[in-house]
Amino acid sequence: MWHFNRKLKQDINPLLAEKHDLDTRRFFVLRGIQTGATYPKVLAERLELPPTLLSRYLDGLARQGLIARQLDPDDSRRTRLSLTPVGEAALAATVQSVHALVSTRLSRLDPDTLATVLGALDLLTQEDPT
Repeated sequence: MWHFNRKLKQDINPLLAEKHDLDTRRFFVLRGIQTGATYPKVLAERLELPPTLLSRYLDGLARQGLIARQLDPDDSRRTRLSLTPVGEAALAATVQSVHALVSTRLSRLDPDTLATVLGALDLLTQEDPT
């Protein structure tokens, strides 16, 4: 599993850089915002990133025009994060590229093996009930 993950990352990083001017970390920051982590503190916790490092990523994404920061209308001490229309389009294109790459790799498996692998991955990624 480690080798698969490493190889996938080796293939994804140049793809994201060349086609989308992103890296995997910034991709996951955009994805986190898209999936509801709209405050820097929440996003840092979800991605398990130090707040200072996340702040640098957010600065870069804002300079690229991919995210916007606004004061929270309910609490002016907090900053809300959102994807800009350009950010939404970039993320959609990036997700499509990643899905195509992963699909190409997974297409090497016959349907039964693929179902077994996906079932095992699902089981391994579930929270431990204890």
